[in-house]
Order: sequence, then structure tokens, then C-alpha cells
Amino acid sequence: MKIFACAMVAVGLGIGLGFLRTVAEFSWTIEPPLLAGTREAEPLKTGPKLMVPNNIHAFGRMYQNQTGSHTFLLRNEGLSELKIVPGKPSCKCTVSKVSRKKIPPGETAQVTLTWKTGKSKGKYRKRAPIETNDPEQPTVQLKIEGTVTPAFAFKPPTLFASGLANDTEKELEAKLFFYGKKKVELLGQELSRPELESHLSVHYEPIANEQITEAYATTGYTIRVKFLPGMPIGNFHEAVVFSTEPPMIQPVRLNVNGTVRKPVNIFGPQLDRKTQTLNMGKVSAGSGKEVKLLMQVAGRYRDKVKIEMSKSEPPGIQLKIGPSLLLAKGTLRQFPLIFILPEDTKPGLYGVGTHPGGKIVLTTGHPDYPEIELRVKLEVAPLENTAAQNTNSTESPPEIKK
Repeated sequence: MKIFACAMVAVGLGIGLGFLRTVAEFSWTIEPPLLAGTREAEPLKTGPKLMVPNNIHAFGRMYQNQTGSHTFLLRNEGLSELKIVPGKPSCKCTVSKVSRKKIPPGETAQVTLTWKTGKSKGKYRKRAPIETNDPEQPTVQLKIEGTVTPAFAFKPPTLFASGLANDTEKELEAKLFFYGKKKVELLGQELSRPELESHLSVHYEPIANEQITEAYATTGYTIRVKFLPGMPIGNFHEAVVFSTEPPMIQPVRLNVNGTVRKPVNIFGPQLDRKTQTLNMGKVSAGSGKEVKLLMQVAGRYRDKVKIEMSKSEPPGIQLKIGPSLLLAKGTLRQFPLIFILPEDTKPGLYGVGTHPGGKIVLTTGHPDYPEIELRVKLEVAPLENTAAQNTNSTESPPEIKK
């Protein structure tokens, strides 16, 4: 029996050693079988893990020069300490407070973000980064959003007077709205240039509460600016500044821009507007030269003018008037003026060198500008002798009398 038992043990050891040698040779692994429906367990993570329940806060509607704050919650769901460091914000918002910069596992920290609206207006979305030692989330963006409503607004923001003649009155209108929580009273106004007080008048009246349709506005006024006759000719950039109760941080300023025209104005590429000289250039006698100018008539007589040629030098210059156009929203009428040099115009010099200039005199029928005189600069050369050219004649053309 002993001999048989020893033999069996020897056989078992031989089989075992052979199996292990085979496993080692073929790199087999010995693993317990997985039961159906089970998953291999993931390795345990020992680092920090950041979790932010909500990284976006909506402030809603705010007003200019207002400050708002919101506190975000940061939680460490890892197994080691989480470190947080505020980064550089993308705006004027600031991380005003951090309750702790090292968060133990399972605990939280509070980060307060403060936003100053300043002079901004409209919708906004800003962010402030927080840097961490979480390898899977090294940076988290804390975001704020909302809409900034100005303290006040003019609609339209600028009054623009186009085609304004200095012999007429014109009134423009704007609405002024205040959006603060308190009612605002206008106490008065002043012009940016006090010397214009004789040319501009300003009136305002409150808008009834039930008639204010502007969203979020609590107070409204109708502003009327009237331009009086005698405004200086040229471009102007003025403003009406209102005083209020309570006073506003920013000036309550309504810009008033535009152009004041002479009631009658003539222009064109060949007209020197400073000297009112029409340069018709150098032409040959008999050419029938044409020069085009434009006349604009603004003001109350724009539809009543009747333009005619009164006299000209050289004699016989003809005037042709093209169809008129209404411009600048109907406040300005424009006429094409075509001056035609007759074919029988004699050679001569006008306004060249020491020679006296020619002239064109127009009548308009305008009570303030009944007559307009233009100087003429012109050189009319004699026609070349065709017969002499055909016979190669060397005879010089007749001199122009001076």
C-alpha cells in the first residue's frame, strides 16, 4: 500500500509540473471565469475630482453702473485634496471671494463672482476661469449672463436735419425714456453752444404712464427741437443737454446734427464756388460747346422758382433746363442747367490773363435771390482754314484780338 501511495503521488506531481511548464511556455494566464452579466471592476481612482452643480448664472436684467454678485459651489468627489486657483476673467467681472483654495475629499468650496455693469448695455455673457489639479478637468469656466438696460435712451439717438434751408422753420421730434426704478423729472436744458439759442428752440412734455410702450421704461418725455430761420450756413454738430432729478451719472445728451443750405445753390465740376467762376475752357469757334451745372433750391420757394437767362458775355450763350428732381425727402429741388455756346461765337479771350471775364446772369423768381451772376472764363479760338490745310499752306491762323 505504501508503495502504491507513493506511486500515485509521483504521478500527480508529474502531471502538475507538466501543466505548469506548458502554461509558462505558451504564456497562458490562470484567471477565474467571469460569471454571465458581470463586468471587470475598474481600478480605484485616488486623485481629486471636481464637480460643479451649475457653472452658469443668469443675472437677468440689470441697469448701468450696477453691481451684481453670485456664489458658485465647487465639490471634490475624489479621494485626495482638490486645489483651485482663480484665473484671469474675460471681462470686468472679478472673483471677489474664495472660501478655500484646498478642498478635502467629499467637501465643498464657495467662489463668488462679482460683475459691474458700468456703461455697457445690451445682452452679455462673460466667464471667469478656475484652474484645478483635477487631471480630467484642469480648468472650469464659471459663466454669467444677462442684459444691461441703460439708465436712459433717446429714440432716435440723434436728430438729423437734412436739406435744411436757412430761411425756413423745421421741427424734429425724439422720445426720451428712463429705465430706472424711480421716476425721473426733467428740470431744464441748455445748448452746447449758447449762441444758437436764437436759432434753436427746445420744448418737452411728459408721456402719460399708460402711453409708455417702451419695455422696462418707467418715465418718458417727448422732446421737440425747432430750427428757426437764420441758422448759420454749413454743417453743424450740436447737442441739447438736460438736467434731471435725480441726477444721472452720464449726461442726458441729445445730439442734433445736420446741414444748413443756402436757399439757392449752384455747383458743378467746372464751377469755382468761391469765386462763382464758370470755366468753359478752350474751344474752337463754331463748336457748340456745352457745360452742365446743377442748381438746388431749398426752403419754402423750392417749387416756385423759374430760372431764365437774362444776359451773357460773350453774347448768345443759351440755357437749357433739364427735368427737376426732389431730393432729401422732398425738401430740396434740383435742376440741371446746360449752358450752350452758340456756333457763331466770335474768337476771343474772357477772363484769361488780363482780359476781362465774361458773365452769365440768371433770374430765378426767388424773392431773396432774384438774380444770380456767374463769371465766365473762356478762350474761343478761330476755326482753322480748311482750304489752306488741304494745300499744305504755311499761312498762320489769324491772331486772336486782345
